[in-house]
Amino acid sequence: MKRLIILSVAIIFLLSGCGQTTRTVSVSAEPESVGEEGLATSSQENKPATQEVEEAETSKIEESEEPLDATINEESKTVEVPAKLELPVLFAQQAPFANWDEVHEETCEEASMIMAARYFKNQPLTEAIMEEELQKILKWQEERGYKVDATAEETVRMLIEYFGLEASITKEVTADKIKYELSQGNLIIVPAAGRELKNPNFKQPGPIYHMLVIKGYNDSEFITNDPGTRKGNGYRYPYETLLGAIHDWSHELAEDGMSDAEMAQQPKVLIIVEKP
Repeated sequence: MKRLIILSVAIIFLLSGCGQTTRTVSVSAEPESVGEEGLATSSQENKPATQEVEEAETSKIEESEEPLDATINEESKTVEVPAKLELPVLFAQQAPFANWDEVHEETCEEASMIMAARYFKNQPLTEAIMEEELQKILKWQEERGYKVDATAEETVRMLIEYFGLEASITKEVTADKIKYELSQGNLIIVPAAGRELKNPNFKQPGPIYHMLVIKGYNDSEFITNDPGTRKGNGYRYPYETLLGAIHDWSHELAEDGMSDAEMAQQPKVLIIVEKP
């Protein structure tokens, strides 16, 4: 009889929501799609640049006639995700030894990609390793004509071509979408209007453009690896703050000097780095 009473109480407790460990989110029902054919393809079809033999002539980036794009599907599905989650992504800042020179002030994109790649490849990451990897990818970028700042499209291209990962872009910039992708074991890299992040650890007023990794969430905050500060390991941004700050870069506007107002008008996109 006692066992029956205990079982009944446990059932009531669970049904009441007191033991709830999942949340329901709504996301697009269809897979992500991209505008440039063949870009977001399998890593098996794109050998990482770190494994390629050096070529005699260096290829240059060709401007796409149409920008890399993603389609938001009208149909949606409802799925359950953990109420909170944090993937064990190792951290190192973009200026590993606090050498905030002109080069390292601009390596948030590279540092974000390196953290994602080391996580998925189960490789160690220290300040020394970060510096070594930064120098390697910067040399690779220079040989291929990349500019100082990288757009979301260029970041996806590097994740595929240099790191051999699978990556894509989505315009579905919502807390639910981020939670869903993380629950699937994927990572999110976001381009952002850096000053809208309002991170007190940035050298003020903060970078006009920034990039960081989202590796988890709780009830009210996204958990990130923000390479722009030595305190960026697991740095937490409120949902509203981070979602509001997400904006892509524009090389065209940057030619005359990007203003805060212009930065805040740029498209909102997420970069999804897929679990191998």
